Amino acid sequence: MKEMTTQTVRIEGTGKTKEQAIGNALGRIQKKVMSMQKGMVIRIEPLDIDVVEAKEMEYTERFLFFFLPRKRSNFHVVLDVEVSLVLLKVDDIHFQKNMQSNASILHNFRSNQIEK
Repeated sequence: MKEMTTQTVRIEGTGKTKEQAIGNALGRIQKKVMSMQKGMVIRIEPLDIDVVEAKEMEYTERFLFFFLPRKRSNFHVVLDVEVSLVLLKVDDIHFQKNMQSNASILHNFRSNQIEK
């Protein structure tokens, strides 16, 4: 019913600081894993992080194109993160079927409405 696997995910993030860029990238792990996996993910645990690319883009910002120049930076990071996954195999769960007629469903629905 449960399955444990490891997988490597490539993620990237940007930000105005180094910490913000790395945090942005790490925040994308869950979305990336969920899009790649079939089944229900119970736990995602990062095991190892490798930096593939880390760039700082620096530029000069000016007020009215001439006044008050100041240096600004943007950071971009690409990471390979090895994650340990615990998956729940939904196909292995056997559900019991209970057949009810439409009249009994309507009766149950109405009785639940009256109780509230």
